[in-house]
Amino acid sequence: MLIVTVAGLLTWLIARRVHWKWSLVAFFLVSLMVSMIVVDDVRTAGGVRDDIGPDYDRIYSIVYYNSTALFPFVMQKHHNWTARTFVYNVRFLNHDGIIVSQTKPADDQSEFMHLTLFGISVSLCFLGFVVAMLPILSVEFAIWWRKRKKYWYPE
Repeated sequence: MLIVTVAGLLTWLIARRVHWKWSLVAFFLVSLMVSMIVVDDVRTAGGVRDDIGPDYDRIYSIVYYNSTALFPFVMQKHHNWTARTFVYNVRFLNHDGIIVSQTKPADDQSEFMHLTLFGISVSLCFLGFVVAMLPILSVEFAIWWRKRKKYWYPE
């Protein structure tokens, strides 16, 4: 998420020197490309599985996703083999951090797991996009306000 924010802000700052319209176009394109890369990285990064229970009978598993692209968030999948359900947790900063988001228990079919992982990744990328948009809109509004003020009240 932080990667999407930083890439968007840097693109906007660099392209802003040329023209503000081009900076917004570049911002949207780079944010979209970086978001696609982050979503693919989360999907393919894999994870570390921690099985809980006897060796011959897995009762419960926790999968820790090791994608640095989601920083400052970390994702975990809690898979209950006995009940055949899974739950994704999004935590802040580390695997023991505060739970920011949690999905509802769902059937443990692989399609549901992949679709849920994709949805969480996209929502975190969108959050990074929104976080990048706030300073951009603030600065653009301040520039517009300053120009408007000079137009109406010349010094």
